[in-house]
Amino acid sequence: MQPVIGLDFGTTNSAIAVADVGKEATLAHFGNGSNTTTSFRSILYFPVKDRSSTVKAETKAGPEAISSYLDADTKGRLILSIKSYLASRLFTSTQINGRYYTLEDLIAIILRRLRETVIEQFGVPATSVVIGRPVRFAGAENEVDETLALNRLRSAADLAGFSEVTFELEPVAAAYQYETQLDHDELVLIGDFGGGTSDFTLAHLGPGRKRTGRNPVVGTSGVAIAGDTFDSRIMMNLVAPKLGLGSHYVSLGKELPVPVWPYSQLSSWHRTFLLKDPKTMRVLREEIRRLNPTR
Repeated sequence: MQPVIGLDFGTTNSAIAVADVGKEATLAHFGNGSNTTTSFRSILYFPVKDRSSTVKAETKAGPEAISSYLDADTKGRLILSIKSYLASRLFTSTQINGRYYTLEDLIAIILRRLRETVIEQFGVPATSVVIGRPVRFAGAENEVDETLALNRLRSAADLAGFSEVTFELEPVAAAYQYETQLDHDELVLIGDFGGGTSDFTLAHLGPGRKRTGRNPVVGTSGVAIAGDTFDSRIMMNLVAPKLGLGSHYVSLGKELPVPVWPYSQLSSWHRTFLLKDPKTMRVLREEIRRLNPTR
């Protein structure tokens, strides 16, 4: 029987592990400068395309994406928290360096990197995988949205090379992990706090449950409030006021409030790239000139 591959595609971080039957799972490791880590940042970086070169700029993912972005003199496109768009019909594709990428294409780049690492480190085929999924996808308002998100994630996994995909609820997976530590039975509430969603499981766990083999789950639930939301609130309430939010400027003799929308974009990691849009930059320059007429 082939080893089982488990993949956690997270809003902020991802991880992948391999487990032989009856053995503990072993996490894959990724280079991070001079160190290694078992966490793979769910980030993509597309370097600026050199128009004079025929060599295609290599897309970076994970720790390499961060270091490449920081080292670049001319910043390219940095994409974060892409999992948050799985349930959104507004995001179908985006153009980067003259090429269109669907949401599934972008996620597949991350999943492919994870799959390639497992093949390299463990020498397994990596054609089938168990992927964790949130109880409620971020942005999903009904079951139709949930189905859309799940189908998109399945398509991305297929593009990455996983021909057989099984999903498990993320908080249920966390409950099974906790159960490995128990020497007695417990009724446990497990909380899984991520970057995009917070999920919960109420379950009967322990040696007794494992002997009977019964389904441990009493119930699951989740909300699309997590790390990204907290970061956004910190940004808007503590950082943005120091950058001018809440101040006023005078235009044509009238005192007007500084627009809120640039700060809203800045407060969401996955939307900061919109501030580089030519139209947005033009509006920001106009606001700067209004605030500083001598410049």
